Amino acid sequence: MEIHQPQVAVSQMAASAAQAAEQVALNAHITLRELKTKIDTVVEKKLPTFKTLMEKEPMAVAQTMVNGAKLTAYENGYAVYEVDGSHTVMAVDRCNDYRYDFTDGTYEVIPAEAFEDVEWSVRLLMEGERRMEHNLNKRVADSENVSLECDGSDWSAAVMVDFLDEDNAEMLADRELRRLYAAMSKLTERQTEVIQLYFYKGMTLQEIAEELGITKPAVHYAMKGALKKMRKSF
Repeated sequence: MEIHQPQVAVSQMAASAAQAAEQVALNAHITLRELKTKIDTVVEKKLPTFKTLMEKEPMAVAQTMVNGAKLTAYENGYAVYEVDGSHTVMAVDRCNDYRYDFTDGTYEVIPAEAFEDVEWSVRLLMEGERRMEHNLNKRVADSENVSLECDGSDWSAAVMVDFLDEDNAEMLADRELRRLYAAMSKLTERQTEVIQLYFYKGMTLQEIAEELGITKPAVHYAMKGALKKMRKSF
């Protein structure tokens, strides 16, 4: 007699995984208060890195996409904000009052209670963007302020050429500018857009984010990646 228990087990596992995925999708629109009833309280003082968190294979309880960013809340009380392949980890129960800074230097504090009965993604999105921007301000300040001069060639002036138009290649007679052209050709479409808007049109990172319909952290990372690729060619 043949024993089909392994197949039964696999089927049960597949059904269980499908059910879990369905539940995660259903939880995409629950309130923050409801989410907190489905997750643990974080007791560790120090937040884990994304890699460390994933090594624990946490179970997702809610997930959603907002403006190109992915938010995932896990049963162990942590949540991950992901944009353009970069991640930041946060503890759901530590997302309390939120301070919103206005451009005129003033600010307003939104109490934590105001977020409890709206979709959970609202507060976590704000926290994720805040944390991502904070991390970026520390790590890519040099990328934003770096002098784009190399061996006498001014990158910022050179970028004002439309690098997508091959006819402009004739203008790049200078050896260093030819190297810059080659470097630009290795950028992704998004990185090229960001570089051209930043240097050619003189737009700020916030203006670029609004122009492209993406978050400011996404612009930061596109700029960082573009400058990193370009520097490798020099």
